[in-house]
Amino acid sequence: MSAISEDNEVQYSDEEGDEDYEYDYSDDDVEEQSSDEEMDYALAGSTSGNGESTRSSKDRKKNIYDNPNAAPMRGGIDGYSGSVMDIDFGAVGGGFGNNNPEKVRMLDSSELLPVMKRRLREVTEVLSIPESVAAVLMREHRWAKERLFEAFYSDQDRILEKCGVKARVARCFSRQSTSSSNFDLAGKSNKKQAVQMRECSICCEDDLHPSQMLAMPCNHEFCRDCWNGFLDCAISGGPSCVRSLCPAEKCTEAVTEEEVAAAAPELKSKFERYQLRSFVEMNDMCRWCPGPGCTQVAMSGSAGLGGIADCDCGTRFCLRCGEEPHAPASCGELTLWKEKCKNESETANWILANTKPCPKCSSRIEKNQGCNHMSCQQCKYEFCWICLAPWADHGANTGGYYKCNRYDPNSTGDDNSDAARAKRELDRYLHYYKRFHAHSVAQKFAEKQLRETEARMILLQESTDNATWTDVEFLKAATEQLVECRRVLKYTYTFAYYLTDSTKTMQKERFEHHQEMLEKFTENLSELSEMPLAEMDRTDVVNQTRVVGRFMKNVLTYVEDGMEED
Repeated sequence: MSAISEDNEVQYSDEEGDEDYEYDYSDDDVEEQSSDEEMDYALAGSTSGNGESTRSSKDRKKNIYDNPNAAPMRGGIDGYSGSVMDIDFGAVGGGFGNNNPEKVRMLDSSELLPVMKRRLREVTEVLSIPESVAAVLMREHRWAKERLFEAFYSDQDRILEKCGVKARVARCFSRQSTSSSNFDLAGKSNKKQAVQMRECSICCEDDLHPSQMLAMPCNHEFCRDCWNGFLDCAISGGPSCVRSLCPAEKCTEAVTEEEVAAAAPELKSKFERYQLRSFVEMNDMCRWCPGPGCTQVAMSGSAGLGGIADCDCGTRFCLRCGEEPHAPASCGELTLWKEKCKNESETANWILANTKPCPKCSSRIEKNQGCNHMSCQQCKYEFCWICLAPWADHGANTGGYYKCNRYDPNSTGDDNSDAARAKRELDRYLHYYKRFHAHSVAQKFAEKQLRETEARMILLQESTDNATWTDVEFLKAATEQLVECRRVLKYTYTFAYYLTDSTKTMQKERFEHHQEMLEKFTENLSELSEMPLAEMDRTDVVNQTRVVGRFMKNVLTYVEDGMEED
């Protein structure tokens, strides 16, 4: 018996009314229970006071996935949250702390296969569909689970038909219904039904046993030999094989790993590799390493964010676009710049010669090192390789400091004709392209110098009394910093070319000043690192390396902050 008291407390008693039991439910109980559950995660691997082991977080995760009715976990099982793809980084060998959402780490492609399988299992449990159907649906929705759920529940039939799995899902439900209502009829009839031979509509064989045929969920069936040839041809075509459709004319039913496993099991592993490739390429958080032959995958801690990936193969690249790091230029600006250079490079290459004449004696000079401080071997005249002006005009006494890095739009006159405007635009482009190209060449020379640095370090160690390997590592650090500075300087001209907003005149002038100072520090470091070992001063190199590295980071931070002064 039960009754409700005036205080809204439910009282339960037995039939004889001998004893009453009162249950007072409050939020405190729920909070206490929730707190206890959190303690289980926090004390994973520890023991309670009575010596009993508490359940570890790993055991609790296992219990969650063993329960088919458990709701999918939005944040992954290691605390990761906020991602469109909802990838569990803990399942691939370590976690991304929430304190560093932009962290990028490298993983082998094989480590992502369990992550993909887990995504498919979660979709299968929630939507009650086969895993093969889940793979097709997730691929069509760029492997975004939430996006799929929203579309699926808004119009299930339309999504299934659009993705080419409607017949497959219908057959799955039909089998479940049939198996649940079937009785065991064994022994009821001993009559053997006559086997009806089948015809393959591809090879036109008409005396095929049903066991030699394989039917799609859309009821189009073909012989296994034709299936094998069809799948071999499709998979040989590359990654697009995961979007193969039924061989029947005008049929839009999708071919999945079920057909591959049944007709060509030797090709299933290759098909799954292409499916994993689809998982990576459509994932907003992943990108293949562009290094030759590398199978590593860069993964960001949050969807849609950029970052710089450092692969074990030595390749550094932008996670957003896959190109080399190009700060301060954005990915969009880099795309526009490369397209423009591609279209106008022939003109630029014709104008830009591999050699330049000495401004004093006109002797042709080839630049074979990274420093822009040139000295003519004929007349000993010193000048700047970029602007051909006297090197004395680039010193601290004159306040020059690489004034040649700035483009003066007033230097071409006031002619507003179409031809004059075209010439001014070409001159403006060439101004930035020449400097971009010069730093690109200097970067390649610095990279070559870096490959030869170890040999120079050995010579320096042998030529110095009581020197250790640590004492000569400054040379490698200086060359690495030089490569980085050349790369950043190269893309500062891409950034400056598209900095055309007339309302940001002051910001552009300040940026050009910082660019100018970075060039000064970089040239100083370049000269120091290229000096003969006998004349090299370790203290000067170390100090200049530290100064230029710090200044380069400040310039990039300045651009990221919108070029606003504090």
